[in-house]
Amino acid sequence: MSEFPPVPGLDMRVEGHDSPSTDASLDAALLDAVSEAFSAALIVYDRHDHLIFASRSARQFMPLPSTFFTPGTRLRDILGAAYDAGLSHAVSGQSGSAPLSREEWLTCQIAAHWKERSELQSSDDGKRWTRFSKRRLSSGFGFCVMSDITEQKRREEQWRADIERVQLTEEILDNLAHPVFVQDRNLQLVAVNKVFCSAVSVGAENALGGSIANFFEPEVATRLSAASRHVLETGVTSSLTVPLQLDGGPPNPILVHFQRVGTPGRYLVVASLGEMAGTAGSVPYPGEPANSPADGDRDHGVIDGRLTGRKALLVTGDREFEARALEILQLLGLDSCCVRDDQELDAFLSVARSVAVVVDLAIVDVDLDMRCLELLQAVDVDYLTLQYSDISGDLAFSVLDRMTALRAAPVPADDWEITTEDTPSLPVREPPPEARLPEIRSRKVAAPPAVPASRSPLSPSMVLVAEDNEINQIVFSQILEGLGYAYRICADGESAVRLWSELNPAIILMDVTLPGINGFEAARRIRQMPTEGAGQTPIIGVLTQAFDRDREACFACGMDEVILKPLSPDLIDQAIRRLVPDIARHASTA
Repeated sequence: MSEFPPVPGLDMRVEGHDSPSTDASLDAALLDAVSEAFSAALIVYDRHDHLIFASRSARQFMPLPSTFFTPGTRLRDILGAAYDAGLSHAVSGQSGSAPLSREEWLTCQIAAHWKERSELQSSDDGKRWTRFSKRRLSSGFGFCVMSDITEQKRREEQWRADIERVQLTEEILDNLAHPVFVQDRNLQLVAVNKVFCSAVSVGAENALGGSIANFFEPEVATRLSAASRHVLETGVTSSLTVPLQLDGGPPNPILVHFQRVGTPGRYLVVASLGEMAGTAGSVPYPGEPANSPADGDRDHGVIDGRLTGRKALLVTGDREFEARALEILQLLGLDSCCVRDDQELDAFLSVARSVAVVVDLAIVDVDLDMRCLELLQAVDVDYLTLQYSDISGDLAFSVLDRMTALRAAPVPADDWEITTEDTPSLPVREPPPEARLPEIRSRKVAAPPAVPASRSPLSPSMVLVAEDNEINQIVFSQILEGLGYAYRICADGESAVRLWSELNPAIILMDVTLPGINGFEAARRIRQMPTEGAGQTPIIGVLTQAFDRDREACFACGMDEVILKPLSPDLIDQAIRRLVPDIARHASTA
């Protein structure tokens, strides 16, 4: 029996033969339908290598004139035309080998078609991939099936990239110095690092696929799960202080930071455990009991003991990039601010160098000019580059990974006071236009003296700033000097109360997270002291995050307005003009 049985009604004559070839009696329509069904092209040739059948889609893979695909055409002629048309790599799959002459190439191809089985994959442009499957039957008939496997190749490449990304992520997690666990949308553990496994005394293979209820007390696990669910549903980064028993020790209050990563439908929540929380507070999810802002002793955001006092500089011109990154940096407990181009970066580094402020890490938007990196390299500031889409997933881990390898945070030096006055005993003067940097003096802040019976005359253009973050002190000084205001900067609440009494400033910008007595208490003391003349000094509270409870606490202690970090010249100028029109007119005419 023939391997290609005759089909009644179809009689195909092959060139070079005088009589009909019954072995070549094929149903062309059926073969075309099969080719289309498998999204492939089919070529059939006889024992003399004469073409018997070519599907209509064959020209999509070998764009040759249609005359080459008529029955009776020699296979050698088809291959020769493919070589002449520059399709030799696509047909042979030899794109990486040395080129062959036309005859050598044709000899190799004919030999491949006479193998019982032969298969190759090739790409002529690196984008489209084709599989050539060749078979030669015992009767001498042969066929070649050509199929497009581009999509399959892409999936394979994506699969390999995903595997590499997972391996890299696991390596990064395992090298972090703090415990981390990752949950999916069902709150099952899908990743843990070695530090977490060591802290809860469990192997990774036993942890994965389970829940945190297997490792923590029921009440603690319930609170952690509720926080994870809230972050998954809202995408709002949160933190929580819970008593955890780690490394076999007694339960201690630990700060746990929750962050959502991934894409819609594939969200994960990453939880990182900080060190002992001590007196630091947290940013709770809705429904979680919060510390009362009236106590005045709570900090804002997640404070990791290893990062407290460290300074990060953000370099980006993208406002969304800036807002999202600063939020995460502040939640990590870093002192941070932003510059928006290479000129601002150059000026900032110059000021920081002049006042001996060390920037521990710079986070640079990849879309900025390379000059920003050159400026950072010139002053030996460590940096990492990031794009906006990676902020949520990579920033916190990259910063923690980089920062935990840095030196220990320095012991706080003497309190800083930044002033544009020549001496404390002279009247306040406006800084000259040519002055580029403020006069900076370092000295111990003495205990606040008794309030004098009569305060000094009002300084009509003096702005008193209470800010302990050295980077933000530089930002305040640059902004206020650029706006034309005389100013004085102090670093704690006690100094703010004392300088208000001594200088009688026109307005106060009060950070609420000051050492010693915080901004809430400092404002409360100022409001409780007797005033003379025109009335009480306006106080603007400066917050890192827009929590309603903090706004309410600012107004409750006597502040007149609230502004949020990150700071900008327009924001500060507008707030000052609203509360003290006279100082604005004075500055504009100076």
